[in-house]
Amino acid sequence: MAQVDTTNIDHHMTEQQQHQTTEGVAQPTLADPAQPRRERSSSDSAEKAKHDAPADPYAYMTPRLKSLVLWEKPTVSAGVLGSSLALVLSCRWISLLNLACAALVFGTAASFAYVNGLLAFNRITNKADAPRPLAKYYSRSAEFLHLDSERVHRRVSYLTDGLNVVLTELAKIILIEDNKRSLKFVGIFYAIWTLRTWFSTTTLLSVVLVSLFAAPRIYLDNQTLIDAQLAKANDLAQAHVGKGRDAAQQQWNNVYSKAEQFAKDKGLLKKGDKKLE
Repeated sequence: MAQVDTTNIDHHMTEQQQHQTTEGVAQPTLADPAQPRRERSSSDSAEKAKHDAPADPYAYMTPRLKSLVLWEKPTVSAGVLGSSLALVLSCRWISLLNLACAALVFGTAASFAYVNGLLAFNRITNKADAPRPLAKYYSRSAEFLHLDSERVHRRVSYLTDGLNVVLTELAKIILIEDNKRSLKFVGIFYAIWTLRTWFSTTTLLSVVLVSLFAAPRIYLDNQTLIDAQLAKANDLAQAHVGKGRDAAQQQWNNVYSKAEQFAKDKGLLKKGDKKLE
């Protein structure tokens, strides 16, 4: 009897160990590992770019523009300024359309001469089975010339953010969100209009680019001196504006008094009439 009890106890312990071992094993996932992975499409990249794009264009563009014009990364700022100036100045003497067409003409003509010359040489040397020249390059052109949709969507998103900032500011100026700001930009646009009659467009754009990159850095390096001079100029302007306002008011009062006296002399204004303010 004692032997039977020991056997039952051993059998019960063995079942418990098997149950614990089964619980420790990870259950297989429901996903089929043999199921092929879906290829990404351009629509996926567009949706990803849409979700990744910032809701507020200012939050994305402002720090990057500040970083450029304040020369926080001198290499990047110098590269952007240099390439922009080169592009603007090249448009003054070189037509980009003519340059592109000339490059395509000479490039295609050189390839045509090379391919057909090599084909003729192969026929003369009895190498008719030789592959067509440059075939390995245009057969793999998709690897080098096709655009990556995700990268294009990201670049377009950057450009769209910049255009949105410009259009938003332009709408605020034209729709008179702030009177002083709109009048200030009217003066700026008129100054550009006037300067355009004196200088060429490329010269004007070059000056604007250099000023855009130079003025903020110069101001930060000499902020105390510039602020002091600006304060003096502002006080002087306010003083002249105040004198001009007083003179205009005095002149208006004189004209009004003369007009009132003239109306009284001609009987147009009765004595009981109140003086108009």
